[in-house]
Amino acid sequence: MMTRTQRGFTLVEILVVIAIIGLLVAMLLPAVQMAREAARRSQCANNMKQLGLALHNYQTAHRVLPPAMIWNGRGEPYGAGLLPIGTFDRVAMGISPGSQPDRLYANWVMLLLPYLEQQAVHNSFNLHLPVDDPANRAARTVNLPVMRCPTDTNNDLPYERALLAGAAGHSYARGNYAMNMGTNHGCFTFQPSCPDGFHSDTNDLINTNSKVWGSGLGGFNVSFGFEQFPKGTSNIIAVDEVRAGIEPIDPRGTWAIGMTGASITALPFAGPNRGGDMITSCTELVLKYSAAELERLGMACSSGPVRGNYGATARSQHVGVVNVARLDGSVDAISNTVDPAVWTQLHAKDEIELP
Repeated sequence: MMTRTQRGFTLVEILVVIAIIGLLVAMLLPAVQMAREAARRSQCANNMKQLGLALHNYQTAHRVLPPAMIWNGRGEPYGAGLLPIGTFDRVAMGISPGSQPDRLYANWVMLLLPYLEQQAVHNSFNLHLPVDDPANRAARTVNLPVMRCPTDTNNDLPYERALLAGAAGHSYARGNYAMNMGTNHGCFTFQPSCPDGFHSDTNDLINTNSKVWGSGLGGFNVSFGFEQFPKGTSNIIAVDEVRAGIEPIDPRGTWAIGMTGASITALPFAGPNRGGDMITSCTELVLKYSAAELERLGMACSSGPVRGNYGATARSQHVGVVNVARLDGSVDAISNTVDPAVWTQLHAKDEIELP
């Protein structure tokens, strides 16, 4: 009687099968990653649609859009006559709390919370106190899903606002959307040869300045109504996508702080993901990473003559594009290679010249 023996796989055959499976996985992985990023980018765009709808509902209720931020007091004695209100950060520089209280109060996101189904968070803020007051600590550290783009790998890292001055306990949650304040020239219209600069209510930045605004959606203590956008709501960007800071001292992408870089974009940048943001901690970031490395990371940073948050552009970790929300509520993906002239005009309610 004949017996039948079962032949097994040889080692070579097993290795070939493993190699084929590995090759198939390697071929499939990029497609899976692309699909996941497409879903993340779609969620990011949907968040911006919600912000656009909230802006419209706010306009309906108040007849104006929210200001970029509310600042208490007049003049900025720490700005060396160069920086207006809203740019020098007293908390980051160790002046507040201490010799005087912070003067930064509510920003546009805090004012929109009731229109973003976040009434409870809005109610937990004391809007009669600075945002950095201990009474507002719990509210400002809330991670708001509607303010977070899932593509950003850093928005779980809280901003430690006083860490630059060596103090703890001043944490803020991150966000990825910023109000467009305008791509105006980096000067003021009261200065010579600055027709397309930012506006202020007085030319005394040290003592009496109480309002600052540009060509964008709102300013410091300044609100606009829809009738003040002569080019129409479809021709101006209301909200830019921004990236969260890469270090606890990096204020970029902080939803409850009404300063440029945190929840506001401003100044004449050539386009998304181009140029260096001008923020308080640039010196320390450049020393740690180098200017070239920050550029490679897509988080370029430039130090100014006086420490302050006064310039930031749109940024994202999407491949080749950033999301923007126009004032009519539509959301677009703008290429990183967009023409600078087009980018500038998209951030201006009036026609302005390129810087």
